[in-house]
Amino acid sequence: MIHKLQQGSLLLALALLVLFIAACGGGGGGGGGLAGGGIGGSGITSGTVTGFGSIFVNGIEFETGGASLDVDDKTHVSTGSNDDKFLGIGMVVTVVGTVNADGVSGTAESVLYDDDITGPVAAAPVEDADGITKTFEIFGTTVVADRNATVFEKTTYVDLAQNDVLEVSGYFDGAGVLHATRVEREELLVPGVSEVEIKGTVSGFDGMDTFAVSGITVTFDGTTGFEGLPGSVENGQFVEVQGVLDATGDIAATRIQLEDDGFDTDVDEASIEGLVTDFNGAGDFRVAGQRVDASSAKFEPASLASSLADGVQVEVEGAINGGVLNAGKVEQRSGELRVSAVVDSSNNAAGTITLAVVPGQLVTVFTDTRTLFEDKRDDAAPFGVGDIQSGDFLEVRGYQAGNGDFLAAEVERDQLDDTVLRGPADVPPTDGSTAAGTVAILGVSLATDGATDFQDGTLSGTDFFLQVRDGDLVSVKDKDPADGSADEVDFED
Repeated sequence: MIHKLQQGSLLLALALLVLFIAACGGGGGGGGGLAGGGIGGSGITSGTVTGFGSIFVNGIEFETGGASLDVDDKTHVSTGSNDDKFLGIGMVVTVVGTVNADGVSGTAESVLYDDDITGPVAAAPVEDADGITKTFEIFGTTVVADRNATVFEKTTYVDLAQNDVLEVSGYFDGAGVLHATRVEREELLVPGVSEVEIKGTVSGFDGMDTFAVSGITVTFDGTTGFEGLPGSVENGQFVEVQGVLDATGDIAATRIQLEDDGFDTDVDEASIEGLVTDFNGAGDFRVAGQRVDASSAKFEPASLASSLADGVQVEVEGAINGGVLNAGKVEQRSGELRVSAVVDSSNNAAGTITLAVVPGQLVTVFTDTRTLFEDKRDDAAPFGVGDIQSGDFLEVRGYQAGNGDFLAAEVERDQLDDTVLRGPADVPPTDGSTAAGTVAILGVSLATDGATDFQDGTLSGTDFFLQVRDGDLVSVKDKDPADGSADEVDFED
């Protein structure tokens, strides 16, 4: 399934890229292929904003002075230092520009951002058993917000509530579920006043002024602005609707824009981040709606070649020809490793953070230019390794790189909370019984005893140790105040 909601900005970016290359007087540009941490040459880079100065996307620091910033269909001009006034950490953007041969720096010609959906939360969000994610619906679209992975603006994970009007940016999976990278609260729903935005296929058009998108009735009149449309719509068209939500749940459209389907423009260099969907093998899958052929690609880590599947978050790099991105590189961009613990030390020059999971037992986390940093404790911005001090409490999510390092996708500073470690179990030394045992993950061993809760109380300790196998994904929680002993142990899917 092609997720048209994410293709809109890419399509516009491709159109702008054609103009950009023409203005530069030529084709693919200098760089000539993959280099360092990213693409090289003229092209498009689509992914989450992870930092400013000017702007970091997919591990590339783009200089933005003079660039056009198209944010929710409003255009601004970057001074090179004002990007954070219009853009935010966690927004999924598309950058048109050039990437230098080093693969980690470049110059942006334009930056495009368009939220995936804006509207009211239909019912109280439902939290999972682990307290990590909340699921809710906006105009029939299922949204998943992650306590650690999602950036929250003007709200928090805890405060998400029914009738909050939220602007959401993120990545769609194969089932059409939107995994939020950023959630911003606009207001509490006020029928007849609150502005919303929805995208979808036109159906049930009455030939005059009313149609439906995703089951939501939309009306328009002479004051409605149309883009790419002759003042009306047709069934089957994919459109973006902006308007005011009334008390009956209908939208009075103030603007309707036609969004195209498919990629008709070849691109020499593209870097796209998103969730894998429609996976039919390494030679045929999609990322953010873009069809990908990675049959000749280099995978990072190498184990990704065998574990690639629907739902895995990746970055793909290569050229788009005939609507297919022929990937030279596929890199994992998120994973199942988690650690929440107090900082022992940090090294800004090396980009490393050492966390004390158990007294005397440390986990070292590596960061790079792709790592998203957020300070939920003090709201410091910018925020990075250099701002992290011994004694800070961090929540880190990431994956195991090819060399075995714990590479962080997201790092958040927060208030002191439970110590959590999630990763592949090491068996042995993981072993024991209900009375006493040890769970070892990432080189850290936590003791268990008769008070430890295994699998939400559905397993005894003896059953757990009989079932656990080397490499099984296991989560261990040591409740605050941490004492080095496991209070909860769970198998993770």
